Amino acid sequence: MSEHGQLPQDLDPDRPSGARMYDFFLGGGTNFAVDRELGRRVLSVAPGMRLNALANRACLHRVIRMCLAHGVRQFLDVGCGIPTIGAPHELAQRLDPTTRVVYVDSEPVAVTHGELVLEGNPNTAIVQADLRDIDEVLATDDVRRLLDFDQPTAVLMFAVLHHVPDHDDPSALVRAYLDVFAPGSFLALTHLTADHAPEIMHAVFDLLPANPHPGTCRSRAELEALLTGLDLVDPGVVPIAQWRPEHGDLDLQPSAPLGYAAVARKP
Repeated sequence: MSEHGQLPQDLDPDRPSGARMYDFFLGGGTNFAVDRELGRRVLSVAPGMRLNALANRACLHRVIRMCLAHGVRQFLDVGCGIPTIGAPHELAQRLDPTTRVVYVDSEPVAVTHGELVLEGNPNTAIVQADLRDIDEVLATDDVRRLLDFDQPTAVLMFAVLHHVPDHDDPSALVRAYLDVFAPGSFLALTHLTADHAPEIMHAVFDLLPANPHPGTCRSRAELEALLTGLDLVDPGVVPIAQWRPEHGDLDLQPSAPLGYAAVARKP
């Protein structure tokens, strides 16, 4: 909302947004009735989707703490959605206020909401760009202002690479992002899969708008191949809730995992 209580002009409350639907699954308040309606339809065919979303956010927090423990103090969150409820900058800057976070998303809805959320935070910014246009992303003023390419960086790609079809070569995209940052940088991702519940995932994709690209489920073997040449961090490519779970995450174990998580380090 604007300071006058009005919706920004580029937001259409009658058109569902994937970013706002994810916020709905997380229990956030940055969503509209149309997002909740689509979210409930997804839950009708995939009752575990909300638990999977919560597991995804908990995994993100574990990854951030691991990166901070390795001395990383800058994050590039590509395909971030809306940086609300439990967003990376909240946790990272609570643990170290000097941490710098740049969010990137192609969806105007996510960027508009993000600008409102991040207003007044000098160490955080959100830019609108297609993650496949890496030159455009890295050339933005906010990226240049906040990220030092000569320092280790954590590139976060949570629940976004399944929106990159095979013909756009997601493996090359991952390498291109890590190539610009110093050795010791991390790439952390989560990705939808149909390995465990193919019928559910097909039903979910049938509900999602065809434009933009709704998604490509990939197998464990495909994700391992995508990360070839990087040093996989233990435990490798595993269901999201099984990536280094902590005691408080034991209730976030979906009966049918809908995604994988992996972290790799640039040698």
